[in-house]
Amino acid sequence: MKTLAHRNIPITIIGGGIHGCSIALRLLRDMPAAAKHIAIVDRHPKPLTEWRNKTERQGMTFLRSPIVHHVSPDPLGIVEFAEHHNRSNEFAPPYSQPSTELFWDYCKDAVTELMDQNIYYQFEVSKLHWNKGSGKYPFRLVSKDNIGFRSSAVVLAVGSDDCVYIPSEFIEWTRRFPGKIIHSSQFSLDSLKNTDGRKKFVIVGGGLTAGTLAKSISELGHQVVLIARKRLKTEQFDFPPTWLGPKALTNFANESDFLRRYHIIKENRGEGSITPDVMEILTDSTNIEIYPETIIRKILSVGENKLGQCLRMETTHGMINHVSDVIFATGYRFNLRHYGFLKDLMKQYSIPLICGLPILDTDLQFCPITNLFGSGTVVQLQVGPASSNIAGANLAYARIREKLLARLPKNSI
Repeated sequence: MKTLAHRNIPITIIGGGIHGCSIALRLLRDMPAAAKHIAIVDRHPKPLTEWRNKTERQGMTFLRSPIVHHVSPDPLGIVEFAEHHNRSNEFAPPYSQPSTELFWDYCKDAVTELMDQNIYYQFEVSKLHWNKGSGKYPFRLVSKDNIGFRSSAVVLAVGSDDCVYIPSEFIEWTRRFPGKIIHSSQFSLDSLKNTDGRKKFVIVGGGLTAGTLAKSISELGHQVVLIARKRLKTEQFDFPPTWLGPKALTNFANESDFLRRYHIIKENRGEGSITPDVMEILTDSTNIEIYPETIIRKILSVGENKLGQCLRMETTHGMINHVSDVIFATGYRFNLRHYGFLKDLMKQYSIPLICGLPILDTDLQFCPITNLFGSGTVVQLQVGPASSNIAGANLAYARIREKLLARLPKNSI
């Protein structure tokens, strides 16, 4: 693979997940000759690694997003892929959500183009510099290995994976019982493959991750107690689909108070919900107990049994005994400050934040830095509740398309 060292790249995309790959594929669809002028940089050796790892850790079998939302610019691309491979039975009702395996295989096929054209690079950014007066390539990206290159435009397509959230009142317990009380991002179903005996898990959370983990662990024969602070909500999607339409987006754009926009996002995404199919399994399973509207008061160690350290939990719902492991499926809280490679840039140019989210302009630029764009969770205050979802990649690309194309050499257009 070619190295990026000392090169000048017109467009660099930081992040090789769904959003980063989607934007690159859309650029190639618009300008096929642009391949040699685009680079995706990511800390993983292959695209979509983080997404794949997350779905495998949870045991997710079907996506929440409907059939038309995926990595490719072609809305029906995954349908044609399924028909070609005789896999049309891998769409779940009522909105034809693809199976995780079908979606993954389709993504692998789609991003092969990025790998074949040497667009994707394993390159963990440690510093991002911008010098407005340094000519055509004002951005300098430096890796952990001190390799550097320059770029004309940069798209920040990072997710929330570095922003794990555990409520502050539980932090001390994770320190007191390392390995026994963990965040869902630290847990993998593979850890149960060689387990002798039936373990008892407590999963804390009311969203789809909590529900999927409870389902997957119980199906392996283990006992699960699902604890949620509020009553569990059943929703097909994690935000109202109207947020993909022009009316809601126009009303959102007309709200001039960015703090109010933040609260609108919180109101529409809520604190998590579980799809009807998963909820049905949870309520029917004999291996799962559900404690809604429950607060954890205390976690104690009560010695060991044949499966290791044994915990006891005191809750407002009652005592939970013989607990093997506690998993906090409490999600992520995006905060731009968590990304160290942006530290100097944020300090130098005073990028304004609302609850960790940057205030961007309507072209999704980090003012006053020109040609530094965002996609995904980072653009929530402009794109709205759908920004972090798969469908959000298309909404973001529509905003940044013209300015990105303008950074490409004329002979590639």
